[in-house]
Amino acid sequence: MNTAGPPVERIAVCGGGLAGHLTTATLASQLPPSFQIAWIDAPSSPDSDVFYGSLTAPSAYTFNLEAGVSEPELLLSTNTAFSWGTKFVHWGGEHKSWIQCFHLPFPIVGGVLFHHYLKRFGVDELEPYLVSAAAANRGVFAHPLQDGPPILSRAEYAYQFDPFSYREAFAASPHMRRVQRIEGHLEGVERDERGIAALRLSDGRLHTADLYVDCTGTQARLLSHLCDTFAGNRRLCAASNHRATDRLGAPHRTLTGAEFGWQAETPLQRGTARLTVFAPESQTDALRAHGEAPQRSAEATIGSRAAAWVGNCVGIGHSAWVIEPVTHAPMLLLHRDIERLLSLIPFSTQMDFEGREFNRQSSEDYVHAAIFNRALFETPPFADTPYWRAAREEAVHEKLTQKLVQFDHRGVLVTFDLEPFNQEDWTILHYGMGRRPSRHDRVADRAPEAELRNSLANMKRNIENLVKQMPSHHDYMARLLGYLAQNRS
Repeated sequence: MNTAGPPVERIAVCGGGLAGHLTTATLASQLPPSFQIAWIDAPSSPDSDVFYGSLTAPSAYTFNLEAGVSEPELLLSTNTAFSWGTKFVHWGGEHKSWIQCFHLPFPIVGGVLFHHYLKRFGVDELEPYLVSAAAANRGVFAHPLQDGPPILSRAEYAYQFDPFSYREAFAASPHMRRVQRIEGHLEGVERDERGIAALRLSDGRLHTADLYVDCTGTQARLLSHLCDTFAGNRRLCAASNHRATDRLGAPHRTLTGAEFGWQAETPLQRGTARLTVFAPESQTDALRAHGEAPQRSAEATIGSRAAAWVGNCVGIGHSAWVIEPVTHAPMLLLHRDIERLLSLIPFSTQMDFEGREFNRQSSEDYVHAAIFNRALFETPPFADTPYWRAAREEAVHEKLTQKLVQFDHRGVLVTFDLEPFNQEDWTILHYGMGRRPSRHDRVADRAPEAELRNSLANMKRNIENLVKQMPSHHDYMARLLGYLAQNRS
C-alpha cells in the first residue's frame, strides 16, 4: 500500500445538482470527523438533471439510509412515490408492451432456472408469475415485508421521483451540519502537478482541498480540465414538465415509444411528471407531442469520459458519463459512483492506486449499463427516424452479442463481473422484447410434469388473488403519509 505524501483530510465537492447533494450527504454521513468536507454549491446547468430520469433502483432505500435520509423523511419532504418499475408501451417496430419490473431471484427447482420450465411446458408469458408486474398492472402497492405474504416478499420496489425535489431531502440530512457550505459561482480552476491546485470563485476567493469531487453535471467544470476525451456522439434532447393531478397514479412509470424517441409519464405524490426524450432533428414533432412548453429542458451527448478519476479529481455522475434514462440506469450508476468513492477514499495525496481502481470499476459499470440499454434496440425500429437510426447504429458490444445468442439458443443467462443489472432484470427484458429460448435445459425434464404444472398454476392464481386484495397506490400512500406525519418525531 502506497501511503506516501500528506494524508487526505480536506474534500471539496463542487456542484449544486442532484449528484452534488447525494455525494455530499453520503460523505458527511459515512466519513469520520477527521475529514473536512466543503460543498461548493455552485450553479451548474441544473436542468441537465432531467437525464437522471424519474426512477431509482431498488438499492435506493439502503443508499439513502447511508446518507442519513430515511424513507419516512423522503416521502414526507419530497414528491417521491413508490415504483415497481417501468411499463413499456408500443416499444419498437413490433410495438412491444411489458412491465420491466423489479424482482428478487426467481424460483430455482432442481438446480434449473425458472424460465426453463416455462419453455418446457410451452408457457410464453413471464409476467403472470411476477407479483411486482401484476401489482404494477393493477395499480396497487404494499411494502413487500419479509413477514408478510410469501409471494409479495419476492417483489422489490424503488422510487419514482422528481430530481429537483428529491435532492432536497439530502440537503436536509442531519449529517450536513458538519459540511462547510460555500455558495457562489465557480469562476475557474487553477492547476498544478497533482491536478487541481485550487478552485477560483467569482468573488475572488480560492478554495483548496486534497481531493476534489466534480459534481457539476455535463459541463464537468473540474474534470474537463484534466480529461477532455469523451467517447460518444449520440446527441439527445430532453424536455420535462410537472402537472398537478387529483390522485396518485400507478406505482410504475409508463414509457411510450414514438417516432421522435419516447415519452415517459411518472406519477408522483403531487402530480405527474412528463419526460420527452428525442433526437435534436425531431425537436418540432417532439415538443408538439410533449404538449405544453417545457418547464425544464436539456441537451447532452450519451457517452463517457476516458477517465473519471484523474490526479486529485474524481467525476461523479454526469461529470463522468451520461446514459439515456430509458431505464433506471442513470440513478443506479450514480449510486454506485458514490459508493465506490466512499470505498476508495485515499489515504494520502498519492492516490494513483485509488484512481486506477475507480476508473476500472466505473468503466465496467458504464459498459454493462449501456449494454442493457442497447438491448432495448435489438428490435425492428419504431420508425426510420433520426432517434431510432442513431440508437441502432451504435455498435453492439460483444458481451451483448453473447447474452442474446446464448439466451436465444438455450436460455442461458450470460453474466459478467460487476454487472449492475442482475439475471432477473435480463430475463424480464428478454421476455418483454419477445425473445424466447429455442430449447430448455434438459435437466428440467427430471421434474414430474403434473406436479410442476400444478405448481405454476397455483403460483399464478395466488398472485392474482393477492393483488386483488392490495390497496391502490393512491390509498396506500395517503394512509402511510397520514401515519408518518402523526408519528413524526
